[in-house]
Amino acid sequence: MATPYYTLLQKAKMLGHPGAINQLGDVINDGGFKKAFLVYDQGVKMCGIIDKITALLKANGTEYVEFGEVLADPPSGVIDKGGELCRQSGCDCVIAIGGGSSIDTAKGITLLRVNGGKILDYKDAATPKKYSPGLICIPTTAGTGSELSQGIIVSDLENKQKVPMMAFEAMAEFIILDPELTVGMPAGLTLMTGLDVFSHAWESYVTPIAHPMSEIQSEKVMQEVIKYLPRVMKDGNDIEARTRMLMAASLGGFLLRMAATNCGHSIAHVIGAHFHIPHGAACAYGVPPVMRLIAKYNPAKIKYIGELFGVEFDGKETPEQIGEKTANAYIAFRDGLGLKPLSSYGVTKEQLVSVAKDVANEPFAPLTLGGMTEELAAQLLAECYY
Repeated sequence: MATPYYTLLQKAKMLGHPGAINQLGDVINDGGFKKAFLVYDQGVKMCGIIDKITALLKANGTEYVEFGEVLADPPSGVIDKGGELCRQSGCDCVIAIGGGSSIDTAKGITLLRVNGGKILDYKDAATPKKYSPGLICIPTTAGTGSELSQGIIVSDLENKQKVPMMAFEAMAEFIILDPELTVGMPAGLTLMTGLDVFSHAWESYVTPIAHPMSEIQSEKVMQEVIKYLPRVMKDGNDIEARTRMLMAASLGGFLLRMAATNCGHSIAHVIGAHFHIPHGAACAYGVPPVMRLIAKYNPAKIKYIGELFGVEFDGKETPEQIGEKTANAYIAFRDGLGLKPLSSYGVTKEQLVSVAKDVANEPFAPLTLGGMTEELAAQLLAECYY
């Protein structure tokens, strides 16, 4: 008997308000944990956040082991090393502190803590895995929403691939969303992560598996980003804007569980792996051409997105015109916030188009309305370039 695809499934316990981090000891005690494995990158360490975390753990009498080796686009080897150290240390929970890379690394470590082996051993979703409890996520960026998603993006450096993996068995049990931890994010990171939130929302809105509950959530997350990302870019200390973006980011991650993404993320994963383009930027470059494509199949939804950006329609537009108007409005939004051209990364259009086969074969590509081919992927990649 097939397992039903449930409309809503989420088991995490979440705290979400300014100052929530101060309840970390209570969360540890609620989970019955005794020894924590801290997963973070050196940027978070330099911001002083790790010192705050360790002080809270000491005050609670909780033992901990630190693993500060997280890298952007988490390499499989880093996850493997962390998993081995976590097992050897006898830790019974993993605390992820940071952005998507830290959280994805911690998910992988949590999986390996219980199951053993190496993370790429589990890239096939059908590979048996034991339930792996004990993950606590503390996001310090408002972007990936990885704390509420079921996936891990692992970099296979040997094959120059970003490998999307399912981690249903190692999703977060506890989440602490404290917008005060995001106040120190520099403008560039704020922009990259904010654009990623929008991509999660709009892509999930137009996948074939979108449903009424996910659509309502997608609409609201898009609205929040359009309103609050410009505010937080203008004033990084705007705690209301930081709060709204952090909540929107987390809900955007939940949308990945509810309705997934489409070839927009396929483009981002592939060009990110090949050309070392930050994920949020890579997502943003793919939005306009994919919007134009989707408008041919669902002009009503693309029109709705355009209206969120303030586009006026007279009702006489063709699907192609709706796609063009909405795509142009998004371009004005992202570029107005300071996104630099894709060409600034030293990539040529020919190089970009050369990875079309990888885009067409990426796992999320089949969730594109109308389907995906290598020829179509090449066209979309060419349209990304400027």
